[in-house]
Amino acid sequence: MSFYHDDPVDESGPRNSIFSGALVLVLLLAGGIFFLQSTLAANISLNSGGTTEFGQAVSQAVACSGSQNVTVTPKSSFVNAANGTGTYYLGSITVSDIPDSCYGADFKLSAFGTSSSTPLAIFNSTSTEAVVYDNAGTFQLGVGSTGTTLTPGTGTFTVSFTSPVALSSSVDKVTIQSGVHSPLCSEGGACSVGETGPGGGIVFYLDVNGFTCGATLSSSCRYLEAAPYNWSGQGHLVTPYAVSAYRSTSVPTYNGFNAAGTAIGTGLANTRAIVNQNGLYNASSNRYAAGAVVLYNGGGKSDWFLPAKDELTQVNVQRSLLLAANIVTNDYYYASTEADASNGMLTTMAGASTGNGAFTKAGGGTSYVLAIRAF
Repeated sequence: MSFYHDDPVDESGPRNSIFSGALVLVLLLAGGIFFLQSTLAANISLNSGGTTEFGQAVSQAVACSGSQNVTVTPKSSFVNAANGTGTYYLGSITVSDIPDSCYGADFKLSAFGTSSSTPLAIFNSTSTEAVVYDNAGTFQLGVGSTGTTLTPGTGTFTVSFTSPVALSSSVDKVTIQSGVHSPLCSEGGACSVGETGPGGGIVFYLDVNGFTCGATLSSSCRYLEAAPYNWSGQGHLVTPYAVSAYRSTSVPTYNGFNAAGTAIGTGLANTRAIVNQNGLYNASSNRYAAGAVVLYNGGGKSDWFLPAKDELTQVNVQRSLLLAANIVTNDYYYASTEADASNGMLTTMAGASTGNGAFTKAGGGTSYVLAIRAF
């Protein structure tokens, strides 16, 4: 990503800068500690020996703002400890006075120590920058900002760190840069496991080399996302594998494929074949797993499907992530893969993948349904 910048300007007095023109704005922070947001105004010592009043921010023009200064205010948070000592961290950063000329830009916020040009980790355990997107005045978290929360306003935002890691005593400078927006995973950009996908689900699988996918296995995909809880409008949906007329009949070939696919990428072809056999899903009279899934159009996408066995195994690999999001529960889930004329394969989220085809297509009222998609 290319970021535009101005030379840093420090309005609180002379300081020695360790950075070249790569940094747009430098804020000199408290060397020993920040005070809690509720602390009254007070004078504190800077690393260089000067003083500033608590709560005083620094203003500086950045590339997208032209001659209008934006104001940046770092704030601390206090994390208590069992022994009663506790620690102050860089907990949030507020940027305000943002003009309309910054529409479409990404703001990238970082923190530095006193002598290194390597940015400090500021949230999670290793994340060194928080990115906020100015979407025509509506501020949104940008790429790589999982682990932060955003409080937007008119011409202002505050980005807070859920798990801050930069000690207040270690932070000497905060920088802000503006640049061209990098699309989020949900906007069609690069994705990481745990991010929101284009369909509004959670990305749970990534193959950097890509895999064959699509209804006729003629496309290439890199990701799998699982639909959010209540995708069906019925919470954790439970249905049989097939309607009563076909619970002892093998799925016939459709578009060159039946429901025998097990590999990652084959779930959509399996699903389409099952639907071709079983007909249109009806919640009261024609209930079955694949039929419910194909009616879902979350994110405006029409390519959701019942996962194949190996795709469901990857759901199981990421079950902690998906359990936390209430997307799955600790129970058995149908794969679209057919084991034989009377059985479908399944996986239990309480343990390792079974994939043994021992569960009847009738379901017995205990098999759950998950919608996923590949992209």
